[in-house]
Amino acid sequence: MTDTHFRFAEIEYGNSPADEKIVGVFRFEQQNNKQGPQHIVVAEVFSTLYAYERLLDLISTTVDQSRALTSGMTIDAFARFEKLIQRINEAVQSFEEKEPTPINWSRVNIMIVECSQGQLCVSGHGSLMNIYLQHKEDKTYQAFDLCGSLEQPAAADSKKIFSSVLCGDMKPGDLFFLGSSNFDRLKEELSIKQKLMTEPPISAAMEIKQGLEKAGIPDDFAGIIISCHAANQAGKSQPAEQPKKNQAQESMRQLIDNELNTSQTLAPLLNPVKNNKPSSLAPAPASVPPAKNGSGNSWLWIWLGKLKKIKKAKTPPLTPAAETTMRGLDAGHKNLFTTGRKIAIGALAILMAVSVITYSTVKHNKEVAAEQTQWEEAFNQAADFRNRAESSLMYARDSQTKSEIKSSEEIIAGLDLSTPDRQERTAKLQSELDQIKEKLRKAYTASGIIELYSLPATAPDGQLSAPVLTEKSAYIADNTNRLIVKIDLNSRAALNIALPEKATKIVSGAIGDKSLVFLDDSGQFIALNLETDAIQALNQFNKTTSTQDLAIYNQRAYILDGVQGQIHRLSKTGAGFGSPANYTAAGENSAVNGVSLAIDSNVYVGKSDGTVVKLLSGKQEPFSLGTVDPPLKSLSAIWTETDDSRLLATDPAEKRLLIFDKNGLLSAQLSSPEFTALRDVTGRLGEKRALVVSGNRLLIVPLP
Repeated sequence: MTDTHFRFAEIEYGNSPADEKIVGVFRFEQQNNKQGPQHIVVAEVFSTLYAYERLLDLISTTVDQSRALTSGMTIDAFARFEKLIQRINEAVQSFEEKEPTPINWSRVNIMIVECSQGQLCVSGHGSLMNIYLQHKEDKTYQAFDLCGSLEQPAAADSKKIFSSVLCGDMKPGDLFFLGSSNFDRLKEELSIKQKLMTEPPISAAMEIKQGLEKAGIPDDFAGIIISCHAANQAGKSQPAEQPKKNQAQESMRQLIDNELNTSQTLAPLLNPVKNNKPSSLAPAPASVPPAKNGSGNSWLWIWLGKLKKIKKAKTPPLTPAAETTMRGLDAGHKNLFTTGRKIAIGALAILMAVSVITYSTVKHNKEVAAEQTQWEEAFNQAADFRNRAESSLMYARDSQTKSEIKSSEEIIAGLDLSTPDRQERTAKLQSELDQIKEKLRKAYTASGIIELYSLPATAPDGQLSAPVLTEKSAYIADNTNRLIVKIDLNSRAALNIALPEKATKIVSGAIGDKSLVFLDDSGQFIALNLETDAIQALNQFNKTTSTQDLAIYNQRAYILDGVQGQIHRLSKTGAGFGSPANYTAAGENSAVNGVSLAIDSNVYVGKSDGTVVKLLSGKQEPFSLGTVDPPLKSLSAIWTETDDSRLLATDPAEKRLLIFDKNGLLSAQLSSPEFTALRDVTGRLGEKRALVVSGNRLLIVPLP
C-alpha cells in the first residue's frame, strides 16, 4: 500500500521529583521532505547510569545511520527492517563487550518502529504501553496489543537483544499509540482509548497531556500517536517538450541550392563553347528531396539527387563547324561512364556501405544492451534471494532459507557465463550461497571435552550406562565391576558404590526427589540416596518384555518397552513404585522400536531409525525433527527436561551430538574425535554441558 502516508503526534510530560529513569521519543525522518521510511524509537530505562545513556545514544545513532543505508534498497519493507534490526543487534553486542558497566536488561524497555509503504514494522525489548486501533468498515475500532505479540525469550540474549520482528499493513484510519509503561495504569483515568477513537491524533495528544498536567502526576511520561491517512492526489503532469527541428540538415540543403544557382549563373563564362542564350541553358535542376528528420540516410538522398541532376543534364546543340571537327576526331559516340558519373557512383557505393555497417553496428549494440539488461535483472533477482536467505537464517526459518537458496541457485544455473566479468560475479554469489548453506548445517566441532571415567580397553563394549548429572556430581553405572561410580565435577574424585546382590545389568537412571533411581534389565528398581550415598534395592517390576529406558516425572516412573511399543507408568509407594498402568492409549503403536525416553509435560520417544515421536495423554501428537545435513538415520538416546528449551540426541552412525528446540528445529550439531560409539546422553536444566557415554568412556561435553 503505497498510496498512504503517516502522521505523528508526540506526548512528553516531565514532572518527576527524582531523577530515577530515562524516558523519551526519538524520530528519524528523510531529509528535505523526501519520501522514504520513517523510524521512531520509544525508550524507558529505570536507571540514570551513564552506561544506559550511552546505550540509548548508540541505538539512536545506529538507527539513523542504518536507515540511510537500507532506505535505498530495492527490497520490501519487512526485509529492510530486518536488516536494520540486525545492525542494531550487532552494535549492541559490540557495545556490551566493550562496556565495563554490565547492562541489566530487566530495567530497559525499548521499541523500534518503522513506517514505510503503508506498512508498520515493530521490534523491541521489554514492555511498553501500546494500543493498536484497527478501523473497521462500520466506522468502529478493534483494539490489539501489538507489542505483546513480539516473541521475547525469558532471559535476554546479548547477541540478539531485539529477538523478533512484526510487520503488517496499516490502512487509512488505523491508529497506533506507543508510550512509557506508566501510561498503562492511567489509561482508564485519561480515557486514552476513547480520545484516540473520537479525536484527531493531534487533539488527542494535547488532551492526554493536559490530563497529565491537570492530575499533576509526579512522574515522567513519553509517548507517540501514529496515524495512517490516504495520500493526496498527485499533480498534473507537464506537457512534453516539442522536438527541435534538424537544423544541420536544413543548412546543408541551403548550401547545395546556393551552389547550383551559382553554377548556372557562371556557366556562360566558364564554358564559352556553349550557347549563351538563356533558352540554351540546361533546365533548372529539381530541388533536392527533403531529408527525413532524424534519418541516418540523409546523405544518401542528397547524392541520389545529384545523380538525378547529372542524368537530366542535356548537352546543347553543336554548330556545323563543331560537328565537322568532332567527326574528324572520331567522336561520334559519347562515353556512358564519364568522370563525373564514376565519382558519383563511387561515392554512392561508399555511402551505402557505411550506412549498412552503421545500421548493423547499431542493431548489434542494441541487442547486446538488451541482453545485458536481461542478465542483470536475473542476477539481481538471484542476489535478492540470497539476501532473503540470509535474513531467514538469522531468524531460524530454516525451511524458508533452503527454499530461497534453491531459487537463487536455479537462476544462477540459467545465466550466461560467456564473459570473465559474469563468471567472476556468479562465482562470488555462489560462494556466498555456499557459506549460507554451511551455516544452515549448524555444524560445530566440540572443544574442551573432559573424560570423567573410563574402563580398560580390554573391557567388553557397552559396559557403561545410565549417566546422571546433578549440580555437583556425575554418576555412571559400571556393569563390569558392578558399581555405581560417583565423580565430583570439581575435584574429579571418584567414589565407588557397590550394587545390591540381586541387581543385574543397569540400563537406565533418573533423578527422584531425594534419591537417584536406577533400573536393571530385569525390572529391578535401585535407589541411591543423594546425601548419604546409601544404596538399596526396591521392588521389581516384571510385567514387561523388555526394558529400554526409565524416566521419573511428577513422582511417577515411566518405563519404555520398545519391543511391545508400550510405556508403563508406575506411581510412587513406600517400597518403591507400584500400581502399574499402561500410558499409551489402546491401538497406539508409535513407541515400537523405541530406544530412549524423555519427559517434560509431553513424552518423547526416540527410535532407532532416527525419528522422535511426541505423546500427550498416551496419544501421538504432530511432531517431527527438522532437516539435518547429513540426514539423521540412527539414534541411541535423547534427553530433555521440564522448562528446558533443548532436546538432545546422540547419533551413533554419524558420531555426533544433536541439539534441537522443542519445535524440532536444529540448533547445533557437535562432532569430535572423542566421539566413537555414542550410547547415552543426559543433561541438567540451565547447564551448558552434557554427560555423554562414548564407548566405555564417560565424557562431559560443553554445549554452545
